[in-house]
Amino acid sequence: MGVYDLSREMVIGIDIGGTNTKYGLVNHRGLIFDKGDIKTDIYPTIEEYVDAIHTALQPLIEKFEKEYKVKGIGVGAPNGNYYTGAIEYAPNLPWKGTINIADLISKKFGVPCTLTNDANAAAMGEMMYGAARA
Repeated sequence: MGVYDLSREMVIGIDIGGTNTKYGLVNHRGLIFDKGDIKTDIYPTIEEYVDAIHTALQPLIEKFEKEYKVKGIGVGAPNGNYYTGAIEYAPNLPWKGTINIADLISKKFGVPCTLTNDANAAAMGEMMYGAARA
């Protein structure tokens, strides 16, 4: 078995907000290859939203897929439950109730998806790459 080469991998980060969703392709060191955003609140169903985020990200994935492989997706969302992969009754999102978003995104993109609460994701990002870095 050869040496595992992390430098040939990238992940997708998605930050779901009530009005906008931001996304980016990053490597294991936090280097952002590309990024963008879409409106969150214009999609009446979660399926339409997942289709839209896939449509927005597909050209970026294709741009880098000759050199990098997407290994997974991390999503931060309001009321995101890490243990279930579901957004639970987020008051600022257009979709109500419990939404199994990690499963929907994983199936659409064909890679594992992990969900966490957006506040936890922001704190982790600051700790690893931002102002809270030691």
